[in-house]
Amino acid sequence: MYGSGAIFSAFFGALANLLAKTILRDVKAKDILGINFLIMTGVMSILSPSFFFIGEDLLIILPLIVLIAFVDYFANYFFFKAFEKSDVSIATPMLALAPGFTFFFSWMFLDDTAPFAQLLLCIGVSLGIIIFSTDFSRLKESRDNTLIPALTSSLLFGFSAIPSKYLLANGFLNAPTLYELRGGLIGLTAIMFLGSGIGQLTAFHFRMILIRGIVVIIQWLLLYQSLTQGSAGVSYTLGNITPIFVFVLSFIFLNERFTIKKGAATLLVLVLSLLVI
Repeated sequence: MYGSGAIFSAFFGALANLLAKTILRDVKAKDILGINFLIMTGVMSILSPSFFFIGEDLLIILPLIVLIAFVDYFANYFFFKAFEKSDVSIATPMLALAPGFTFFFSWMFLDDTAPFAQLLLCIGVSLGIIIFSTDFSRLKESRDNTLIPALTSSLLFGFSAIPSKYLLANGFLNAPTLYELRGGLIGLTAIMFLGSGIGQLTAFHFRMILIRGIVVIIQWLLLYQSLTQGSAGVSYTLGNITPIFVFVLSFIFLNERFTIKKGAATLLVLVLSLLVI
């Protein structure tokens, strides 16, 4: 079912978040935004002959692709700014609030509503993530350094799901084509306004950007495929349980401290997510 694809998307999103923090330890968000998307677009272009498809209604398709790229350009800028200013454990839960905006916008613009039971489960998933990730001793740091960029990114990503859902669900183009065109436009826009940042990047940065780019491509293709098949709000809810996977991966590979609160919330979110699908 489409929900399982969104959950796998969240797993790859967790990998992408950890890699983003690694890259942003010694460079600024503006220095990698453009080259990040152009590298991903280059990878997609190599595979493009095997998947590229776009419909004939270009007067509908092209303006919506431009809108998606414009919104996601700013969403990604604020996404990177959030990680530039705080730890993954602080930024990730705030960035996971996008589904709430998606449910609202999809109801407003697409009349896309989930069954009531599914909606309640999605609310439970979101509450579980908040319980899991809130560190009350660091709320001031979260507010001062992360709140504005993370919430702005969540709002914009939540909105961009709407034109994406419309294009994909109506067969105007397929998921990899949308991602390739969107990525190219975002990369070119970022370089135009923020510069390439190449002078600030080392061979290590380029290598990590490439690795992360491949992970992000998988993440978004899974999410777009989920959007094609089901509710936008449900897809984004399941696609944003990334804090859970960040914790699990950090616990396994980075010796993240295990707490009863995090363990219980992780179990709660995973169980509710499986019930949603």
